[in-house]
Amino acid sequence: MELLHECGLINAENWMEQPEEVQENLNTRTINLAPTYRKSEKTIPQQVRIEEVQRETIMSICQASGKQEGSKPRRSLNSTLQELTFYSQSIEFNSPAEEAAKLLKGNSLLPGIIITDRGKFAGMISRRRFFEQMSRPFGWDLFSKRPVLALYRFVMAEILMLPSDTSIVAAARQSLQRSPDLLYEPIVVQNELGVYKMLDIHQLLLAQSEIHDSVTEALQQAEAKYRSIFENAVDGIFQSTPDGRYLNVNIALADLYGYDSPEELIQSFTDIARQLYVDPNRRAQFIATIEEYESVSKFESQIYRKDGSIIWISENARAVRDADGTLVHYEGTAEDITQRKLSEEALRESETRSRKQADELEQALHALQKTQAQLIQTEKMSSLGQLVAGVAHEINNPVTCIYSNLPHANQYIEDLLNLLKLYAKHYPEPHEEIEDEAEAMDLEFLREDLPKIMSAMHQGSERIREIILSLRNFSRMDEKQMKPIDIHQGIDSTLLILHHRIKGTAGHPEIQIIKEYGKLPPVKCYLGQVNQVFMNLLSNAIDALEMGTGKNNQFPIPTIWISTEVVDDFVRIHIADNGPGMTEETRRNMFEPFFTTKPAGKGTGLGLSISCQIVEEKHGGKLECTSTPGQGTEFTIEIPIHGA
Repeated sequence: MELLHECGLINAENWMEQPEEVQENLNTRTINLAPTYRKSEKTIPQQVRIEEVQRETIMSICQASGKQEGSKPRRSLNSTLQELTFYSQSIEFNSPAEEAAKLLKGNSLLPGIIITDRGKFAGMISRRRFFEQMSRPFGWDLFSKRPVLALYRFVMAEILMLPSDTSIVAAARQSLQRSPDLLYEPIVVQNELGVYKMLDIHQLLLAQSEIHDSVTEALQQAEAKYRSIFENAVDGIFQSTPDGRYLNVNIALADLYGYDSPEELIQSFTDIARQLYVDPNRRAQFIATIEEYESVSKFESQIYRKDGSIIWISENARAVRDADGTLVHYEGTAEDITQRKLSEEALRESETRSRKQADELEQALHALQKTQAQLIQTEKMSSLGQLVAGVAHEINNPVTCIYSNLPHANQYIEDLLNLLKLYAKHYPEPHEEIEDEAEAMDLEFLREDLPKIMSAMHQGSERIREIILSLRNFSRMDEKQMKPIDIHQGIDSTLLILHHRIKGTAGHPEIQIIKEYGKLPPVKCYLGQVNQVFMNLLSNAIDALEMGTGKNNQFPIPTIWISTEVVDDFVRIHIADNGPGMTEETRRNMFEPFFTTKPAGKGTGLGLSISCQIVEEKHGGKLECTSTPGQGTEFTIEIPIHGA
């Protein structure tokens, strides 16, 4: 009674006017035909309406169970509700129920009516439930004039609502999971625009049946296709158990293993690891790989054929598991790769031979380059040494003559000056002509300046003799034996020869030379070759400084540091500069023959290569270089004191 009162079907005033039978039926929510119901003039029209409603109910149920005519498009598992036909008939919630009856009568295929509240979805009542309630005793009188919302609330049932992109299969599953009394209720579908429409359950089940038929047919075709591929495949196909038996194999695998039929192969193998693989551990490795990665690819092994011959195969396989994840079997393919393996082996042997020959040729070429570079440099230095020695010899003769006669000339001049002093002492009043001549030549100045000139000439000749000695020392390129030499003298001789590049010019400032000589013993080595190393390293340092100094603000002027020390049984010489430095790539390649970063025509790329050979191969020492871009470069020479 409370529910009917809530729906607006009865109120407290008219409840007591109803017959007791009606009250009892309403309280039990079951309406039936009661013989005690009082008759009135509206009884006959009511019965007519009830019969019409009953006919509509029967018609609706029959239509729901029948098949729609016309061909349907072929559907798949991916088909969604969007492919089906929807019904969008709606009625406002405050419209009388008899209007809904007219809509349902007007369209016999309409599965129900959507109830809206000012155009918005408020609910849905199916054709079956509508006519079922309206056909009950007093149903038409109770609901026909009242808002359809009252009837909807009275018969309200759970509504299945789905988005339009739901698959047909999923929608059918959810529909069939409803309670039996809701099984044939229409489904409300909401499209992407938020519009609600109805879907007849019969149409949904019919579409699901079509999908089932389509999938079944596709599975049958796939099975036939797979069977054809399985039987006619070129590669061997197999299914094997974890314990080492074959479940299924194709003709190609039987032929690959040398058996007459797949059945013979299956019956012959009870332990694949022991009977098939040359190395029984390969089966364990095969299984371990699949357990770790769920599959194995290009698993190459040697196997026995039926006749005992050995071939190579490549297997691709995966693990097949059931729904619980339990391993059922392995399945995969096998390919004969014997010819490929033989070709690979022959190719490897050929590559090994070719690589060996290439290495030998490379070593020979490297040795040839070193020999060529050494010959070029040796010939160059030998010619230069001969030229320097000849020039030094030619200069030495006149210089020696000048140097040896200077003391005599100096003595003669002193004697003459002393004589002049005696003349001035004993003849204080010389002749007028003598006085004029003495005044013209500035005799007093000549007496003071002439000894100075003679001293300067003596120092100049000494300097020339030192240069000649340095040239002669530097030109000793053809010495065949090691001799103990003074390393400092060799460095000083080289600096003396390079003095013209060290002193300042209009384009470059003078290079500062900082010497930090340690106390060195005589070093047994080839003097000319060691001097050549000093010449190459110092020349490179000067070339770098001519490009500018680095970022070392402590020494903004071009500077070369030369230091020596004794370390164990070696003499260590450091030659460093504050030039722009070099990159790591340049540092790695700098000792290679013919490698140079200098412009064409200025460098041959042989200086450092020859220096490295002289220090390391000729003297058993080491020549190393450290450099940082923007910070400068340092070369370190180590030479055994007692020779190699």
